[in-house]
Amino acid sequence: MDCIDRTMNRGAGMISFRNADIKDYMAAHCLWMESGGIGVTSKEDSEESIARFLERNRQFCFSALDGDRLVGVVLCGSDGRSGRFYHLVVDPEYRRRGIGHSLVSHSIEQLKKEGICGADAVIFRENPANEFWESEDFRDRTDLKYRDILLDEDNEWLNRDKRPGDHDGLK
Repeated sequence: MDCIDRTMNRGAGMISFRNADIKDYMAAHCLWMESGGIGVTSKEDSEESIARFLERNRQFCFSALDGDRLVGVVLCGSDGRSGRFYHLVVDPEYRRRGIGHSLVSHSIEQLKKEGICGADAVIFRENPANEFWESEDFRDRTDLKYRDILLDEDNEWLNRDKRPGDHDGLK
């Protein structure tokens, strides 16, 4: 997938927020791939998979835009009992302006409206964004051990080389 030139279509600097849409996919995927903190896989993060996710969880997912330029996105979902934050990313040019906080706040507000009482986020241990999540009052659960299982051996990591622990420039 070729990333679009994100320097084009720069708006007047007013950031707007709306529910994420599959039309945001290409720009969001580029942000995910460029990020050092988001693991992107070939199948779970494909356009088809994200479209399915948005069909089920669109009310919890939000995009931040500067004009028509996507500058941030959060994927959040719920199973009806709890919420889970997935890919939160803000364009590096737009960080430290409260956009990430606003994206998370929009998702939390919607989770609360749906009667969801708690949410979590799984963050790579070496990701510098852990400080952000702490500032959003997400606590480090040292009493839990995270476990997962691979169900599809063909689901490959696409940006493993950009994860902070594997890439000196992202530490």
